Amino acid sequence: MKITGKSETYSRTLLSKIKASLNRPPHQFITIEEFCQYTGLEKEKVLEIITD
Repeated sequence: MKITGKSETYSRTLLSKIKASLNRPPHQFITIEEFCQYTGLEKEKVLEIITD
């Protein structure tokens, strides 16, 4: 939510889509690199947002 500025529902759906594209089970996590690759966001920008 903090990264995208969208709702919790949108954020959960986005994570589900990323996991599906990576063939990950729902209980597994994704990495920042995988998130950035899927969304096209720069890793440095994401790290700034989540560490504030």
